[in-house]
Amino acid sequence: RYRPSARAMPDRVPQAQYDAGETVRTVSSTRSYIAFKGHMWKVPQAFRGERLAVRPLDRDGHYGIFFASWQVASIDLTNGQPVSDVSEQVSAMSPD
Repeated sequence: RYRPSARAMPDRVPQAQYDAGETVRTVSSTRSYIAFKGHMWKVPQAFRGERLAVRPLDRDGHYGIFFASWQVASIDLTNGQPVSDVSEQVSAMSPD
């Protein structure tokens, strides 16, 4: 049977922490884009106003866009394609 949680919901989720040497960009609160390597890259709208890290992936010219440790999009500089969303995966914390 459903019962409300005894824990209070915070007004705002704590800001994600990134290492000092990482490339971090703040997504505009009005448009879901970040600037990287001289271009504007679209990111999922859910991250408006959030800080995201851009990290190199295993191939030259390929970067991942991360919210904390979760990759939320990718950039492919080798052919000039826009950011592509990372497919949703069931979280280990999911009840299913």
